Amino acid sequence: MKMLELIRYNIPPEVVQLWQERESDGLLPLQEMAIKRHDLFGKGNLIVQAPTSSGKTFIGEMAAIQAALRRKKVVYLVPLKALAEEKYRDFSEKYTPYGINVIISTRDRREFDQRLENGNFSIAVVVYEKLAQLLVRRPEQIEEIALVVADELEILSDPERGSMAELLLTRILYPHAGSPDAKLQNAVATDRPRVIGLSAVIGEADRLAEWMQAALVTYERRPVELRYGILHDGVFRYRTYNEFGEGEETLVGGASDAPSEVIAENVHRFVEQGEPCLIFVKSKHESRHGAELLAEQLSQPAAVNAIEALRKLEATRSRDALIRTLNSAVAFHNADLSPEERRVVEQAFRNEEIKVVVSTSTLAVGMNMPTRNVFITPEKWRYDSRFGMPWKTPILHAEYENMGGRAGRYGAGHDFGRAIVLASTPFDQEALWRRYIEGEREHVEPQLARLPLENPILQLVASRTCLTEAALFDFLEHTLTGRWVWSVSLTKEECEFRIRAAVNRAVDAGAISRHPHEDSLEATPFGKAIAAKGVTIAAASELERWIAESETRHWSALDLILAAAMTTDGRMLPVSLTAREYEQADYPARLKRVTENEEITADVPLNRLRNCDMMPFFEEVRAIKTALLLNEWIEHVSIRDIEDAYHTMAGQILAAADHLSWLIDATATLATTLGAHGDFVDRINALAWRVQAGLRDEALPLARAVAGRLPRTTILTLVAHHLDTPEVIVEAPIAALTRWMPAAEARRIQAWARRATSDTETADSSPPPPVVPVLIVDDGRPGEIGLDGVVIALQDKQYRLIRVLAAHPGECVPYETIYRAVWGDSIVEPNQMHFQKRRLLNAITAQFPQYENLITTKPKCGFMLNLTPEQIALPVHEMSYVA
Repeated sequence: MKMLELIRYNIPPEVVQLWQERESDGLLPLQEMAIKRHDLFGKGNLIVQAPTSSGKTFIGEMAAIQAALRRKKVVYLVPLKALAEEKYRDFSEKYTPYGINVIISTRDRREFDQRLENGNFSIAVVVYEKLAQLLVRRPEQIEEIALVVADELEILSDPERGSMAELLLTRILYPHAGSPDAKLQNAVATDRPRVIGLSAVIGEADRLAEWMQAALVTYERRPVELRYGILHDGVFRYRTYNEFGEGEETLVGGASDAPSEVIAENVHRFVEQGEPCLIFVKSKHESRHGAELLAEQLSQPAAVNAIEALRKLEATRSRDALIRTLNSAVAFHNADLSPEERRVVEQAFRNEEIKVVVSTSTLAVGMNMPTRNVFITPEKWRYDSRFGMPWKTPILHAEYENMGGRAGRYGAGHDFGRAIVLASTPFDQEALWRRYIEGEREHVEPQLARLPLENPILQLVASRTCLTEAALFDFLEHTLTGRWVWSVSLTKEECEFRIRAAVNRAVDAGAISRHPHEDSLEATPFGKAIAAKGVTIAAASELERWIAESETRHWSALDLILAAAMTTDGRMLPVSLTAREYEQADYPARLKRVTENEEITADVPLNRLRNCDMMPFFEEVRAIKTALLLNEWIEHVSIRDIEDAYHTMAGQILAAADHLSWLIDATATLATTLGAHGDFVDRINALAWRVQAGLRDEALPLARAVAGRLPRTTILTLVAHHLDTPEVIVEAPIAALTRWMPAAEARRIQAWARRATSDTETADSSPPPPVVPVLIVDDGRPGEIGLDGVVIALQDKQYRLIRVLAAHPGECVPYETIYRAVWGDSIVEPNQMHFQKRRLLNAITAQFPQYENLITTKPKCGFMLNLTPEQIALPVHEMSYVA
């Protein structure tokens, strides 16, 4: 099928031409099959099961673009931030010129979160967790999404994230599960999004397709042949993927039993023949050490463009090591690299400037890294929280397929690829052949029943998907776990017992309230905050204790960072801690020295650890190390100095900053729902920003102004040259800024500085202007309010709500008063108050995001409008429904 034929499916000729240039003149067989046999541009759900490089990702892309061009909203789900960034850059570059509004939402990319919540996008590239959190805050948004492309469906088997993905997909696929209306449950849903799932490595895909109510598009041929097999004693015994034939190829081997030397000899031969190589190893240390050894043995031209790109980045251990290995066109790739360093390596390998990459599994899933030869270590390190330690275990067959699938990629110009596993003995050769060459893909293993059930139950109750235990039982019956596990291993009574026990745990934690007379469940404000931020109930309870102990005392940044790191969600396994460090680095003593001048009497982790004479547990010491290095990170210490002081790497520092800033941001939301003082919450919010960006308080305004467009090093340079305040920037010559940034960015920053100084001058003018009301509520114009001079339209219930709050500014208005004012004698569910408050704030923050805390909840009391009487213009006539 020619690409031009897509014009018949309402794809604009300009987009078809773009696809011809970026893809090819013709569609691959799998893509043609999806369009002609399975109605890709129609309405039904699809699962596309096909090997890597067969073109399945472009199937999802075609469907997404066709829907977006019809002005429908599309969510493209991916499991990893790196994949989200790659897909976002690709979509933005290609489709923004056609008016397609592309956004991204991950844990550390929050700048588009408001647009995601408000539905202001054409295509949203989102990690699974962020969509799950959105549907807690805005459950109605699911009705506005026309298409969900779920990439890498094997996430359903992930031990940590599989339950979240399963719950999310169940909500999308079965929108009426948990509804008390049996007719709705049995009806064919016309208001649910269409789902297209993509995967290369799912076993029994037909069973998954049945659960997803989807047609299965399966194709088991690759556009480029792949020889996958075992190398032993210089002979590569392989099987061909497409033809399923077996053969042998004489490679290099036999001179040494050491696998590293055998790989090195073969890589040297392949590279001399002009064949790039990708080597997967089981640890970060092995990837770096292996690259250094190969760099000493190969004599390839230096990757000069990649070296120049790295020299422009902040100095790190990994950057400097990469520059050395790149002098021989060799690189390594692992989680210790910064995201910018990883991107440089990926791009240079795609351009074939880099000939060899030694990588951990960071390149195994989804990333477009075409090569001719892939060497695979058949073991990996696995960490299990039950034992608190890692151990070696064989890689899964699915992992082997994902890694091997990087070889022989379509469009790379190779007639075939090789996926090679080394065997040291004849026994190993036979065992590896049976496991990976003749073996089958693992089946999807639902994970919902393997983690504490109270957390997914809170998600369902907080989003109002399920409001009774019976509804929870009905919904969970529709999940993959319910269909595949509970239905065959548990009785109905056992399932109900598990659900009831989990609800009781959530009730005991203060996350859910039970109404016995109505047999209904409701998430408390505290529980809604937990669900909306994606933290666990256990971690939220630990943070709640810190909030209670800290609102009225002086506390340092280190205090809260350590509290977050010590929670169950705060464990930072990517931050390495060796046994030698645990015994000799004495991080607890460092903590005591850093905080020796602080007087703390509160029962918080910092105080407990300072006053403990016993050696903390291993994971507690890891938390201390993480908190100490982040405390230096936010004080403008360079990454290289932190690496040296804490025996760590840049990727670990940035991962810790990303993870703990999320938990600190969640702490601010929890504190708000618990009725904490605004200044206390503001300080927590500022710390979340600081930890994310690695900056002091005074640099935050500039950091927010550039919104991630400038690296931390540039901001630190501006601070060092006293070019960090609006007053200085607005007076600085443009040349003083363009020394450190592009001219366009310099002009953008000066425009921000002019606005900021103009606001300051207006505020400082004398005599002071009369107070202009911030909020105008006029009963003569019900259905709208004035806020900062802008008219905001409201529905009747929302207008009544803000009207009663405006009558008592700065005071907690009891729930009973609000109920009478908004509903009078009508009987509605109590949760309607919180629903209308959320809708009201959504309407306000769509225009003014800074007013997200305009109305706050006082637990067990009511709502409060955070304005003074002078800031409100009230009508002269009263309304009968206002108490």
